[in-house]
Amino acid sequence: MHQLVTNFEDSGNLQIKDLTFYNPLNSSTLRMQEAGIVADHLDNVFRFGRGAVYERDVDRTIAITAMVNVLIDGEKLVSDLADVVDQCYLFWNEFHRN
Repeated sequence: MHQLVTNFEDSGNLQIKDLTFYNPLNSSTLRMQEAGIVADHLDNVFRFGRGAVYERDVDRTIAITAMVNVLIDGEKLVSDLADVVDQCYLFWNEFHRN
């Protein structure tokens, strides 16, 4: 996707509008579609590439919608996206703790 060259932690203060997909000249409809594509890709990477599962009471629709709501707001930060991701996904290291 090449949106970031670092991880969430190192990129937390970047604004969403600084990501390569975000184009402030796009219509809100097109921005929503593009954010949906990014969220869909992230969901697949997290679940199939990183072995994450959804948190309790979260499903694909909820997770994608939550990410899109951040991704369409250019003033939000990457750390805001990371917070939403953490609320929606349980990553391998979280559910394999003793």
